[in-house]
Amino acid sequence: MLALHKASERHDIACLVNMLSSNPDSYMFHTINSHILDYISVALDLPLVRGYTRGEKEKEIEDLQKTLEILDVDGVVVGGVASNYQKRRFESLCKNLGFELIAPLWGMDEEEIMNEVVRKFHSIIVRVSAMGLDGKWLGRSLDSEALEELKILKEKYGVNITGEGGEYETLVLDAPLYRKRLEIVDGEKKFDGMSGFFEVKKVVLVDK
Repeated sequence: MLALHKASERHDIACLVNMLSSNPDSYMFHTINSHILDYISVALDLPLVRGYTRGEKEKEIEDLQKTLEILDVDGVVVGGVASNYQKRRFESLCKNLGFELIAPLWGMDEEEIMNEVVRKFHSIIVRVSAMGLDGKWLGRSLDSEALEELKILKEKYGVNITGEGGEYETLVLDAPLYRKRLEIVDGEKKFDGMSGFFEVKKVVLVDK
């Protein structure tokens, strides 16, 4: 969402693209609470395009390319910070399609990114999979206090504070580009002692 925010300052955003994966441990895409993209699409007043993938390694990017090649767009915005695995694949995809790759966060300082996230967005943690991140983090707001704790976990366990390594995933409930904010009415935490996720069962859009 931060990448989208930065890209919108220089580019016209045409649509959102979401890949639905039958593999919950997709190599490329987030899978938790993907149904909430319908609400985010309305909040942003942007059309949502969905593609489908089995989540097989190396085939995921091919499935994404099939989804993108039918769109009348000039580029793709991605939120990668330091993952060469994703960057190389998106570069190849964009070369194949003749698209511009827009990666506003690439190479940015992690703390600078997170300070901006905390300052501009209301987001919650919906998935954890790293040492030090237990079930208490699920559904928790990613605020300044949480960020300070993430910094401690970085020193103790090597956790990437941006979640770039899959340590955690978030859901953005409010952002500057949102015309309405999301409010969670019902959700359930599921944690197995090693990893877990917060399943959003019901959400509503609220006027800002």
